[in-house]
Amino acid sequence: MSSEDLSSDKDSTFDDFAKDYDFALAQGLRFTGESKEYFAQKRIRILAGQLNKLKAPTKSILDFGCGTGSSVPFLREHFSDSIITGIDPSEKSLEIARSIHKHEVDASFTRTDRFTADQRFDLACCNGVFHHIPPPEQGHAAKLIFDSLKPGGYFSLWENNPWNPMTRFIMKRVPFDSDAILLWPINTRHLLRQAGFHIISTNFAFIFPSLLRRLRFLEAPLCKLPLGGQYHVLCRKPLEVSSRD
Repeated sequence: MSSEDLSSDKDSTFDDFAKDYDFALAQGLRFTGESKEYFAQKRIRILAGQLNKLKAPTKSILDFGCGTGSSVPFLREHFSDSIITGIDPSEKSLEIARSIHKHEVDASFTRTDRFTADQRFDLACCNGVFHHIPPPEQGHAAKLIFDSLKPGGYFSLWENNPWNPMTRFIMKRVPFDSDAILLWPINTRHLLRQAGFHIISTNFAFIFPSLLRRLRFLEAPLCKLPLGGQYHVLCRKPLEVSSRD
């Protein structure tokens, strides 16, 4: 599967927003009372907890749709010895990522259409990426990630929860999200299975805004209910890959 198959008009959209991405996102997230860092840190903390239980190796990480590289500090916090490769279709976003992380020896950033999966990764992760990929191309993206993983490698996919009215409200107020097509969890799991993945779990997070943060201790027990602003599908590439393709 070639990464060139994933080009779309969204590339230029994110080039337009690269410089002001954080500001535009903050305009939507202000309704939650939290910053994007809060959400990024919690997503990776949840992932790290799951992978620790599975005793999964994380020496090499593919950050799919890395944008300006805002996940790197949080990935480094939990996976300190990992080599991180970020890919994204927006060259202007990547330029910002390279500038911010120029002293990160083990972090590199490449445009999606120039990415070649010569290296196989232990872990791939993405957040809020697939709702920006045109539906006919989503299968190609999932297969590219599948092919980029080592046998037994894990893929962590976070998406916005279409059942959550606050999620829809916020997205309508973020310029680059206003026309996004949300993915239902059942369709996301089907997409991943079609690419060859085995689904491990689907959990929901971010139920309570800052105003109700004292109730956040309930989020873990409620993670199977479709209440949170986002959901997380963790899946794995089989150790033995079928030759059906």
